[in-house]
Parts: sequence; structure tokens; C-alpha cells
Amino acid sequence: MTVVTMVWVQEHVHEVRNATKAVLSYLAFKARYDDGTAAWPAIGTIAGACGLSEKTVQRSIDQLLDLGLIEPGQQNFSAINPKTGEPVRRNYQTIVWNVICKESNLPTEPCEDPSASKVRAAMKRAERAKAKMSPLKNGGNKPILTDSDKMSPLESQDGTNDVVEDKMSEKLDKMSPNNTLKYNYPSLPTGELPASGKRPTGEDGKNDETGRSSEAVTVMDHLTAIRSKLSLTTSTPTKRDHAKIGNLVNRVAKAHDADRAVAVALILAVIDWLPANTYWLRRIDSARRLADNWDQIANDWTVSQLENQRERDTEARTRDRKPISKPTPIPDHHSERHVHTLMCEHVLNDMKPHEAEYDHEGSLRSGHPSEWQLACMRHAAELNQRDGLDKAA
Repeated sequence: MTVVTMVWVQEHVHEVRNATKAVLSYLAFKARYDDGTAAWPAIGTIAGACGLSEKTVQRSIDQLLDLGLIEPGQQNFSAINPKTGEPVRRNYQTIVWNVICKESNLPTEPCEDPSASKVRAAMKRAERAKAKMSPLKNGGNKPILTDSDKMSPLESQDGTNDVVEDKMSEKLDKMSPNNTLKYNYPSLPTGELPASGKRPTGEDGKNDETGRSSEAVTVMDHLTAIRSKLSLTTSTPTKRDHAKIGNLVNRVAKAHDADRAVAVALILAVIDWLPANTYWLRRIDSARRLADNWDQIANDWTVSQLENQRERDTEARTRDRKPISKPTPIPDHHSERHVHTLMCEHVLNDMKPHEAEYDHEGSLRSGHPSEWQLACMRHAAELNQRDGLDKAA
């Protein structure tokens, strides 16, 4: 960032006003060099800083192009992250603009092409130069030097050991990218990877040489095994998959009193449940997707467990309420005194073999019973007398 170009714009540019001048001033402020070159803020960033809409910012840029106050610069500046030196993906790159300072006395600085290879080479040279320099000690608010036979860049030119102020470190953003010297300071415990890129040891202390947690490997292998049993393919795990599953294990363990064994068991149980839910089964084809959709998957799994438990409780209650069928008691003829009659089954069973020996003509209703009926009545009286009954029906 540079204030020099922004001040020059405020004092000398009067062709535009209001929103357009605010956009031009912000581009001048975000320029990498004092001559106004190499400014690549995004449209949304400009709109948020100037309090304008993105459409207004776009119209202002078109007007500044027509007036010749800005021009497209070297687009390779936005292709490299100036802090890390890593390439930026094409869909995240922004347009680089140069603020044209007409008839100004501003110093011009060379705009070199900051390609990826040059930036990495510059960082290596800076690290080597830093290693050769004498160490600095914190002497108040200014750096001082230790005793050394060789002259350090902060010593005075007259050979004395008077401490001089480090002017170069105050203008790191004005220096050429190839001459930038970075100082490494300890990072805050934000949970992100350190600047060196080395992955710290996990909470369980079981990370291997590649920084991959054995718990994450267990989860990913189980997911692959479950899908393989169903003849389904699973994406090959990457470093990003290991990182996401490791973070998932940490998050679940935190919700269970830091018990990592319980967290892993819960995740494996959810993976075992996936074949019962075709919606998630067809979508969770990688460990990364399992971690990204964990909240929804765990919610559906919990609801499924509650529904299954409710069904089991309902079946148990129905089974308890069903009356037990009692066997039909066998009638006990001896428990009750039975009076034998003309049509009694005992009489008929005894008289049936002799039915043909008697005449059946006659009617008991008309008072003229047949021989068969009279014989049955006599046999009923005999049975009643045998059983101790003094009369027959």
C-alpha cells in the first residue's frame, strides 16, 4: 500500500468526483509501488471500503478507463500470493490496475514480473541473507546489534558502533518483490497450520511421518470397506481427506468429554448405518464428503435410532397387552348330576345297536309313543336308577 499516490490523486485529479474519485483513491492507496502501479483489489473489496455497490464500482472503473486515469497492469501480480509465494488459482485472480499519474514528480520504480519461480528464489535468497546477518536483540522499540567483527547492515557508515534505526524494514511494501526480507514471528494459537507448513502432532499423539492420524485412517478404511461390500467405489483418500476426518474426530471427541475412543466408535456406527439410507449412501463416496455433511448425517442417524427404538417399544407393549388364550376346559360329567332322558347321548349310544329290533311307528307328542321310544325311556330310567336318580325326564 502507498499513501503517496493517494495524496497525489486527491490534490491533482479533478476530472471525476464522488464515487469515481473514491474508487480511484482506493486503487492508488492499494498500489504496490509509489508510482501507482500494481493494484489488484477485488470489486467487492473496493465496494466495501468505499461504501458503494459493486455495480457503481464497475461503472467508476469504466469511466476511469475512458478518461485514461487507470490502465490494466501486469496481471501476473495477482497470480502469486505475495505473503506465501504460492500460485493463486485462476478463478480467484483479480484484475491488476495501474493508476496513471499524469505529469507528476512521483518516483518511478521498476515493475518486475513476479512469477512463481522468481518469488520462490527471492524467498530462498532472503532466508540465506537472514542466516548470515548477526542476530537482533530487543532494545526497547529499536533493534540493536550484538558485538561482531563483521559490519551488519544496521551499523553506521563511519565505523562506530552507534545504533541506527532500521529504515529498510519500515518500507517493506515499497521494495521490489525480489528484495523483500521477511521476519518470522511466532504465530498465535489459531488452530491453523504454522507458517512452516509442518503439521503439528495431533492430540492423540499417534500421527505418523506424513502427519496422518491413525484414527482418521481407521475411519476412512471402514468407509471403504462398507462401500466395497456393496460393490461401490470410494475415492482415494488425499491429504485433505485426512485433515478433514482428523478435525471431525476432534470435534466429536470434544462433544464427548474429549473421549476419542467414543468419538471414533460413534463415527464407525454412523458409517455402518449408511447402507440403510440410500440418500446418503449414494452421496458419501469419499471421506471429505463424510466430514462436510456430518451434521446432517448424524442428525438423520439419531432420528433413525429413535424411530427404531419407538417401534421396538410399541411391539413390546402390544405383546404385553395381548390376552393369553386359556385352553378349553374338558367337561367333567362327574362334577354335576346328569339326568338321563329319551334323547340323552348315553341312552342313544346304548340303544343304537338295537334300533332295528323296534317299531318306529307312533308319536310321543300325540300320546302314542313308538316301541323304539318306549325302549329308550325304559333304558333312561335304568341309567337314572343306576346313578342314584329317582326319576327320569
